[in-house]
Amino acid sequence: MPTILVVDDTTLAREAVAKLLEYEGFKVLRAPHGRDAWAMMYDHTPDLVVLDLMMPEMDGVTLLRMIRNSDRWHNLPVIVLTGVSEDQFLIQRARELTIQELIPKDSFGFEDLLTRVKQHLSKAVA
Repeated sequence: MPTILVVDDTTLAREAVAKLLEYEGFKVLRAPHGRDAWAMMYDHTPDLVVLDLMMPEMDGVTLLRMIRNSDRWHNLPVIVLTGVSEDQFLIQRARELTIQELIPKDSFGFEDLLTRVKQHLSKAVA
């Protein structure tokens, strides 16, 4: 079963997404910010990342840049879950760094997220 890394500084959001994915049978890793996520990736290579942009320690754009600049993970699928109040500059930077999806936190549904995760995992395997 694929491993998904959920990176979000909001415990409620991180746990809600993680529990949904675990319920569907995925192995889920959790990180409260980019620095923990980056360190975790060396021990547990994820097949997909669900990422928030605004976080302490290391924001999502910085983590995304590191992923895209690495030889090991440059093609790793990344889905960004973002709040409406997110800085538009950060959102634009994330798009420039090649993300698979950008989903607003205030309007996403769990079924929609699950469909998108499965879609991008199947593309990554193909």
